[in-house]
Amino acid sequence: MGYLVAVERFVKIMAMVWAGSQVTKLVRARGALALAPIVDRGLSWFTVKFRFESQGKVSFHGDCRIYFRLALILFFIVILLWA
Repeated sequence: MGYLVAVERFVKIMAMVWAGSQVTKLVRARGALALAPIVDRGLSWFTVKFRFESQGKVSFHGDCRIYFRLALILFFIVILLWA
């Protein structure tokens, strides 16, 4: 199997992941509302401990790094396994 076919499969899988995400949106929203106070306390502690200017910077930087790395890892694993 070539790289082009592997990339096409990857795109199909990501489309299925997106569709599944839409189905579970309400459950995830409820979970986020339930965990919001706990996460807020954790962000406050982390902001004070590491002297960040705001909680938004802590959250944004952490989220961006985690999601970008996960996307890259998933992409390369799928491509290498199917190529």
